[in-house]
Amino acid sequence: MGPRIRILLWSALSGLLWAAAWPAVGGLAWLAFVAWLPLLYAERLHDQRGSKRSFVPYVLVAVLIWNASTSWWFFAVSEPLSTRLVSGLTPMTVNSLLMIIPWWLKRLVRRHVGAIPAAYGFVFFWLGFEYLHHDWDLQWPWFSIGNVFGERPEWIQWYAYTGMMGGSLWVLVVNLLLDHAWASWSIHRSRSGALTIGTALFIIMPISFSLWRFWTLPTDTGRAIEVVVVQPNIDPYTEKFGGVEPMSQLDRMLELAASAATDTTALIAMPETALQEGATLDMYGDEPILHGLWENDLATARSTQRLEAFQDRFPNAALLTGMSADVLYPRHVEPPVSARPLFPPDRIPASGQRWYEAYNAALFLPSEGPVEHYNKSKLVAGVELMPFERVLGPLGDLALDLGGTSGSLGTQEEREVLVDPASGLRIAPAICYESVFGEHVAAHIRNGANLIAIITNDGWWGDTPGYGQHLTFATIRAIETRRDVVRSANTGISCFVDRKGVIHQPTAWWKPTAIRGTVHLYDEVTFYVRHGDQVGRVSVACSVLLLLLVVVRVIKRRT
Repeated sequence: MGPRIRILLWSALSGLLWAAAWPAVGGLAWLAFVAWLPLLYAERLHDQRGSKRSFVPYVLVAVLIWNASTSWWFFAVSEPLSTRLVSGLTPMTVNSLLMIIPWWLKRLVRRHVGAIPAAYGFVFFWLGFEYLHHDWDLQWPWFSIGNVFGERPEWIQWYAYTGMMGGSLWVLVVNLLLDHAWASWSIHRSRSGALTIGTALFIIMPISFSLWRFWTLPTDTGRAIEVVVVQPNIDPYTEKFGGVEPMSQLDRMLELAASAATDTTALIAMPETALQEGATLDMYGDEPILHGLWENDLATARSTQRLEAFQDRFPNAALLTGMSADVLYPRHVEPPVSARPLFPPDRIPASGQRWYEAYNAALFLPSEGPVEHYNKSKLVAGVELMPFERVLGPLGDLALDLGGTSGSLGTQEEREVLVDPASGLRIAPAICYESVFGEHVAAHIRNGANLIAIITNDGWWGDTPGYGQHLTFATIRAIETRRDVVRSANTGISCFVDRKGVIHQPTAWWKPTAIRGTVHLYDEVTFYVRHGDQVGRVSVACSVLLLLLVVVRVIKRRT
């Protein structure tokens, strides 16, 4: 077997180990502690050969296998083959290319500074990459390493201090320590007891602390409330967006809710885009008469009135549900780049054009008080957000249409808390993809939320690992914030999650149901909620300093 093939096979093994470790795929989370070792060994083989070829293509093999093995469910979208290829290959390929950047920077530092700074600089580069990958137009933090423990809440109770990125740091350092120990023995035939003990302690101590916290942290000390979660199981392809009349869909959900609700129910949660009434208008004079789910006047929508009538039967219950909604901008207001023309541009002069913005949103009816709404702020690139429109201009026609709220949508800057004064309920709403973002959810908690409500529709990709992976983020968010989580999914998995990250009453896939449970409201603020992703911020700063050192070294050599 030639040396290049050996290097290629070792690189591929790293990708396979990550797949075996990942939640809802292999689920062997402990493999994360050794998943990078084959690639690090392949790197040594490559350097020992003295090859002038780049090592980065081998890295691409590893991360592409990792991405493809754990996100192949993108191809399960029930759309034409061309759409499936685009929706599957694009995120896999783009994310894989982005993942090689920390490795490329590591090689750069090795060449200009040295092997040891490069090895540990890699930790900063990877963590910095994860941190920055949470907040730009191509954001896709799904594969941040700390997410690998989403099915092991008993191991990661200390995420309340570090957030998910603390887990990434943990895994990276353990991999490097093990690699250093193996290299010392295999190359120099030397054994370092101190290194071995240090590595073991670095694995054991976080788990030991976490296990202690897991078994001693009470989950019933907060004020208890009764919650009903609805899982209507409305097919997103054949029913939700046009196949079944919107009010019939709503009636189906309310029937399920009524089957589980009682006089003491404080909250009823229904899934993302549950309301699909549509928004229309009649033009009489300068100002139109609005019909449907216009956020300008939600109180007059048929959906709102139907919900209020239902609320009369359960007057103590606040209602939270997803909706597709729009906002009409006043005349002579400069619309944002994501706004859409109300009238066909070829049929009306520009001076008479009106603009509106579409939202993936949540409707909230407190048990007392006016209707409220919240607009999803973290959008899915390529479906709800066309990247870099502020620079490139409107690109909404290129968006993947998965029904309903496609094309570039509007967002909301404020991390709003939905309040029911009568019950003291203060909800941090997380619509689907938003549950992936720790700092985003933490901002809602800092604003006073005492419960997290995740509403989602995970049915686009069928019965695949996708919705199982998405569920694990609820566990991580619960631990980071020490908040109970209510999760309403259109097609599964709906459940309750306690503040230790333990899942309760998970529903089956593709089963219409409603579940009733008790959650607890907490007001404590964790270190992570108060201070955010400090691990990521420090890593970005250290990465910049290390790259400045590279620049200085290059300048010195040239002068």
